[in-house]
Amino acid sequence: MVWGDTDLVPFNLVGTGGSRAATLASGAVLDAAELLRTRLLELAADHLEIAPEDLEVRDGAVVPRDAPSRGLTFADLAAHAPDPPEVLGRFLSADGTWSQATHLAMVEVDADTGAVEILRYVVVEDCGPPINPAIVDGQVRGGVAQGIAAVLHEHAAYDDDGQPRAATFLDYLVPSTMEVPEVEIHHLHAPMDADAPDAPDPVPYRGVGEGGAIGSPAALVSAIEDAVAHLGIELTSQYLPPAVLHEMLGRTRL
Repeated sequence: MVWGDTDLVPFNLVGTGGSRAATLASGAVLDAAELLRTRLLELAADHLEIAPEDLEVRDGAVVPRDAPSRGLTFADLAAHAPDPPEVLGRFLSADGTWSQATHLAMVEVDADTGAVEILRYVVVEDCGPPINPAIVDGQVRGGVAQGIAAVLHEHAAYDDDGQPRAATFLDYLVPSTMEVPEVEIHHLHAPMDADAPDAPDPVPYRGVGEGGAIGSPAALVSAIEDAVAHLGIELTSQYLPPAVLHEMLGRTRL
């Protein structure tokens, strides 16, 4: 396999965004692997004079089901082939390939300072079978951190002349490990074919970034609003640092 070589593939501005790596690349690889498997079975069938359906692929070789010792390795098959076995795999995603998730946040709002403490954060996420579980969970947690930052920390402020007031990290706050809680992650896998819920997905792998970043701001704002609802406060914006909440809380005491 060769990837990332612009001498071999056309230039593309999209890169790996929008689930292209997990879904489209995996789909093409699976298709190519199945085509190559069929080609190897045909080569072995011709050489061994055995029907392809009586052969199987096992441990880097094609072997007869009833006589494994007569098998041929992939290298043997390639050496005996009139041309090097070569296939071209393709995959076109007919359905959406983005992940989905449900976020649940439990928060406590300090009535004296407006500070928000996240007591618990849970994500139930569906990206299909995780190809690399550590990377999947890392992306989900990173997306949640982005959502927390958007609500409680980061703010691109400008003055009346349109000049940015948050030009450095002294003014543009980002959360650290002290502000991001432990994120509990649970994985589910729902088949993509709604008409055949018990049928396996031909390519079940989906992107994962959306499952962390999209739901987190809404979940956090909703939790904060629920925490202050008994005071008659209705939230109409996403940016809720302590100063903003402190002002809202102060108005309820007037």
